[in-house]
Amino acid sequence: MPVRDLEESRQRVLRVLHSEKPKANGDLSLVVKSILTKKEKLLELAQKYPTPFFVLDVPALEESVLNFKGAFQNHFPDCSSYYAVKANHHPFILETVVKHGFGLDVSSGRELEMALATNAKKIVFSGPGKTDEELSLALDHAERVTVHMDSFSELHRLDRLTQKTKRRIRTGVRIFTSVHGEWSKFGISLKDLKRFWLAAQKCPYLDLQGIQFHLSWNRTPDNYVKVIEQLGETLEKHFSPKMREQVRFIDLGGGYFPDRIEAYYPWVDHYAGMSPLGQILKAADAYFGEKSHFLDPYYVIESQPLSVFAQAIAAAADRFLRPWVDAEYYTEPGRIIAATVMHIVVRVVDKKSPSYVITDGGVNIMGWEYGESFYYPLVNLTHPSLRKEIDCTLYGPLCTPHDLWGYRCYAQKIAEQDVIVIPNQGAYRYGLAQNFIKSIPEVRFLR
Repeated sequence: MPVRDLEESRQRVLRVLHSEKPKANGDLSLVVKSILTKKEKLLELAQKYPTPFFVLDVPALEESVLNFKGAFQNHFPDCSSYYAVKANHHPFILETVVKHGFGLDVSSGRELEMALATNAKKIVFSGPGKTDEELSLALDHAERVTVHMDSFSELHRLDRLTQKTKRRIRTGVRIFTSVHGEWSKFGISLKDLKRFWLAAQKCPYLDLQGIQFHLSWNRTPDNYVKVIEQLGETLEKHFSPKMREQVRFIDLGGGYFPDRIEAYYPWVDHYAGMSPLGQILKAADAYFGEKSHFLDPYYVIESQPLSVFAQAIAAAADRFLRPWVDAEYYTEPGRIIAATVMHIVVRVVDKKSPSYVITDGGVNIMGWEYGESFYYPLVNLTHPSLRKEIDCTLYGPLCTPHDLWGYRCYAQKIAEQDVIVIPNQGAYRYGLAQNFIKSIPEVRFLR
């Protein structure tokens, strides 16, 4: 591929080579310790049922829900929670969060049908590209559903549908700001909010009451604070007193990332904060047919506690929003609830060498080749070790070299028929799992 200015590009590469790399920040043995407390129950499941399978960890689910509720009740008590169904749509999880007083956040007609099948009294319907059929389903259940409109086009289509059916529905509008980056795919620009709001007032059956935004992969509350400040400035400068009175809720979205349950490899190319040096080394290896050995095997993903998020977001709302609007506040936890509540259990079926084994479950269970870029501790329940991690590449049985779980395993040794657990795979795995070569496995319950 030709380069317009080779010297300029060479200087960019040199800057990358001399840039500061991330600091390795420990191991994930605490995850291993937690899993080993459940070793006997997990092994009982592996004896009772054929592997591979998902494990729905009921105690972990209860703990996760209560941890989130506790953090926000302590620091942001008037903030209501809507569980993001896309994170994990298993009916037991939906029933559990609803039992604890959560509403549900859905992103499609399919998810809306799942939510309506529960006892959830409040459902928010977000996401781009809603079809007329999906909007009509929301209208059929307008007493339970709030539609977050994603565009001017969606506003006009929903207006047309409501006028045709003479049904009134509560709505919000999704926005993006200068903070959102690639997430600008969703919603309207903040600078268009006033124009959108005024247009909605002309729609006789649309009850526009709120504003929503969403951020993702947040390890600190900083971006929430920035967006809340920008939104407050817009409400102050561009909304009339009458328009501010019409704002009855602010939906703060979700995107809280769990603390210290996984890590990323030095060569990962799509994680914020990573060093591009590893990508260059990986590309050079591919070109020369060699293999680099990285001193730091992985970098643990650390996030601030939920209490810090809740406290900072509440303080930002007090400072930038409450002076202008008397609104309810919503949040949409998904990953932070679901991540630790499902595990994957597989079994070693072929030991080709001491450092090369095949398991009976493939990454179709996860939906994509996650193990190539991200590290999670693999734990051998048959020959367990809390501290010792063996260098051993664990592959699945799929007909692709990208079907791998990882490059090391917490174990004293690894033998055929050993039971391996991949912990904390509850978020965006069950929903993404696919029937590629192998079937999607069953879900078993750990109680």
